[in-house]
Parts: sequence; C-alpha cells; structure tokens
Amino acid sequence: MMELKEIKCGSCGHVNPPGTQLCQSCGKMINSDYDKKKIKDLMRYDGSAVRSKVRSKSIFDKIWIFFTSIKVGVSIILAIAVAAAIGTIFPQEYFIPIGVDPADYYQENYGTLGYLYYTLGFHNLYSSWWFVLLNGMLALSIIAASIDRGIPLFKSLKNQRVKKHESFFRRQRLFKHDENTENAEKIIGQLKKKRYKVRQDGNNYLLEKGRLSRWGPYINHVGLIILLTGSMLRFFPGMYVDEIVYLNEGETKDLPTTNGQYYVKNDGFTLDTYDEKSKEVFDQALNQGNNIVSNFQTDITVYENESSEVVGAKPDLTEIDNYSIRVNHPYRFDSYELYQSSYDDSQMKAMTFRLEDAEGNTVGENFTVNLDDPEQSYQINENTEIKMRAYAPDFLEIADNGTLVSETPVPRNPAFVFEVNNDGESELSLLQIMNSTDITSGNDYSIRFVEAEQHMASVLTLKKDLTVPLVAGGFVIFLLGVFIGAYINHRRIWISLEDGFTLAGHTNKNYFGMKKELDQILEANSLTPVSDKFEIEDKAKDKE
Repeated sequence: MMELKEIKCGSCGHVNPPGTQLCQSCGKMINSDYDKKKIKDLMRYDGSAVRSKVRSKSIFDKIWIFFTSIKVGVSIILAIAVAAAIGTIFPQEYFIPIGVDPADYYQENYGTLGYLYYTLGFHNLYSSWWFVLLNGMLALSIIAASIDRGIPLFKSLKNQRVKKHESFFRRQRLFKHDENTENAEKIIGQLKKKRYKVRQDGNNYLLEKGRLSRWGPYINHVGLIILLTGSMLRFFPGMYVDEIVYLNEGETKDLPTTNGQYYVKNDGFTLDTYDEKSKEVFDQALNQGNNIVSNFQTDITVYENESSEVVGAKPDLTEIDNYSIRVNHPYRFDSYELYQSSYDDSQMKAMTFRLEDAEGNTVGENFTVNLDDPEQSYQINENTEIKMRAYAPDFLEIADNGTLVSETPVPRNPAFVFEVNNDGESELSLLQIMNSTDITSGNDYSIRFVEAEQHMASVLTLKKDLTVPLVAGGFVIFLLGVFIGAYINHRRIWISLEDGFTLAGHTNKNYFGMKKELDQILEANSLTPVSDKFEIEDKAKDKE
C-alpha cells in the first residue's frame, strides 16, 4: 500500500496527488512501486489514484474498501440470486388460498420442507428485512464503486495533457515512429474526417473520439441504482399496494389502503362457460363433463366517501362510476387499478330443508335457512314450528358443554341443532350436510336436506404502484449503458512531430478495429502500419 504523499514528476516537475502512477501532465511513470496486483492497466484511469487502492488506515477506509470491492459486490449479487431462487421453491404467501392459515398450509402441502420454509420466513421472502438489506447493500456497493473509480476517471479525462513523455508513447500497445513528417498534417486531417476531435500543443497532437464509451459502466450503475431504489420504495406505505378484496354479491366494502375514501359494491357476478354445441377448441374437455369457463366478471359501483377526513364519521357515499371488471380489463381510478382476480363459490348462501314423519311423509312446507342471517324459527304449518337452537357456519366439533364449535365464520360446512315443536311436544336433532343425528330419544320426525344455494363471491385485486416510472426508467438507462459500453469505443491517438513522426494509440477495447483504421490512413500516405505490441509478443512466443 502506497504512502499518502504527493509525488513530483522528475521529468516535467508536475506535482501529482498521492497514489498516482503516471504523471498527469507528461504521462511518464513516476511511481514504480504501485501495486501491480491491484492495478494491472495503468491507462484505465490514466494512472490516477483510486482511493480504495491507496488508503487503508481508518475505519472509514476499511468500510470503503469493503463496499468498493468487486468481489464483495459479486458476492452480494450471488446471495440475492440464491435467496430469490429459494423464494420460488414453494408459492409465496400471496398465492396461497384466501383465509387459509399459512403455517398449516405449508406443512400440510409440502411436509417438513414446507414447515421449515414457513418457519424461516421464506414464505414472505421478497418483503423480508434481510432481503431488503441485501438489496440496500448492493445499491451501496454500486454507489461506492462508481464514486471510487468514476472520480479518478473524470479527472484524468478532463485534465489530460496533449504533450506526453517519450516513454508514454513506447508503453502504448499501438506505436509508430518514422523520420518522415511530410504527410503528418494530411494524416491528422484524415483522422479529423473519422470524427476525431483534435487538440494541439505546439508540435504535439491529441486526437480523441468515443469518450462516452468510458461512461457506459457508470450509466449501467445509475440505471441499477434507480431500479433498486424503485424496488425498495415498494416497502414504503403508499408507494405500492397489492391487496385482495373479497366481495359477496350485493356487498359494499371500503377499499384497503384508501383510508376510507373509496368504497366498492358488488352489483353482480357473472360466470360464463363454453357451450357444448360450440364445438370449439375444448371438445375433449367438454366431452369429459368438465365446464370450461369462458368469462367471469364483476359489475361494480364505485363510491367516494365525502366524510373520509372526519374521524369516526358515518360514511357519506357518493356514486362516482359503474364498471364491469373482467380478466385483463381492470377498473382504473385515481392511482389505483382494480383487477378481476378470481371467484369463490365454496360458500353457501342458503340451505333448504323439509320435515318428514316416521313414515317418510313430508310435513308442511319446506323451509329455507339464510346462512348469512338465519332466522330463529320457521312455521311450516299450523301445528308445527321448527326452532334453530344452535348454528355453526363452519362446523369443527361439539364442545364439552354441548355447544357447536365453528372453525371459521364462513359458511362452508354448516351444522344446526333444530327443535321440532308439534302439538306441544318437542324433539331435538343435530343436522350436518351429510349427516343427521337425533339428540332426543325416540324422535318422530326427521329433517332432510333438500338443496343449497351458493354464494358467488368475487375476488378482486387492488393494485397501486408508484414505483413503475423509477423501475422502468432505471431499466431503460441500464440498457442504454449496455449499448454505449458495448458498441462505442474510446479511441485516443497521440502524435508528436518534435523528433520525427511518432504516433501512439490506445482504446478501451477493439484494438484490431483501431489498428485497421490507422493502417488504412498510414498506407494511403506511404507509411508502414503501426506496430501492435501484443502481436509482436505473440510471434516471439511462437518462435520459442
């Protein structure tokens, strides 16, 4: 590690910052003790000092070196990639059925691995604190690396001198020296036509084009930082919303995250299936007795609550729109979108029963129980009344005290205790969907299930994403950086006429193309091609 002291060039006398390898004025190597293992290409930053390579004394320096390390950045990227891959092994919690306990779901469906998956928090991986922290560390690493290398690059390109030391010329990969200087001005003019910008200092020239190429990786970094910022902003309240709205037909609910400002009513749910007579692409499935859904939609009315800003006030709803939401045809309002996600027909809306005597004859009229708001008694004829003594919407078990225990308040597996009163006599029966049990002994009547009516509940998804412009903009900027870095070359040519015609060329990539470009101009002016140091070394190795 180099000492932090200024370095004076012995050739031109220019005083260079600590850690400089090539004199910023004449280009002569002035620090032969530089760390060659860490800085292989002296021309990458024109020999300017990179902070992370020359400082390591303070705690801040050590932290800076850690985050500017390419190895650390790659390690963070690999950690994010592995974590993201783990998150795809089983469905995230968002994709499991609504109303299901995640702990039970993962264990029942995926066994021990599912239990570990849930226990370790992978079911909500992309919103976990440690995954967000990894993304934050990646952003910090990109920013630090960009500053660490970008500032020296900017200074070196901005302050580069035209006149260079003789050793600078000979150290470049492309080099040419000729005693004849007659066609020098013509050569420089032809290079101008190749879109080279020319700077002159006496008999010395600097020709340059494609400097933007050097900023390609940094443009990539800017795009990635913007993209990561947009991704992390999703975890801030109000920036990103992805909520499920469960609506039964005729039900009105306030939309989550809108602070009671917007309400939506399910005016009706429509489910269409393909007709067997259509003879379209589903013939085989239709022949197997399956119903293929062709369309499902929800007719909604959207309201705005005029009293939403008054705490505790009763909603004062004003109708603002009507719309039919279909798959891929969401309703858009304010900065929200309401999508048709799915539907649920597993809930029962009503059940119809009949009363039979011991001989199987129907007594009185059938009676219907509204499962959302069941009545307590049903008069089926003049002498017979049926009372509901107990009701469990989602029957689980009978408690020790004889009451019915419901697993959820949703009517999926209803159970009832009915009391039949006839001419002053009463008897009790426990009725489940697939079973009927007499509670009192010697019952004369039986209650039979006739039919059920299902709820058609609509499952909507409320979305809001204010980060889309950032994510999309970051992605476009990233692609722009890739294009600039891949298809533009930064080419520089130094020409000195002080002692004959001396030329040196450097590019950040594609030396073959640059040599070809130079050779065409030199040969047109009766000069031999430039020498490629790498080609000479390769030929020497082949001879050995």
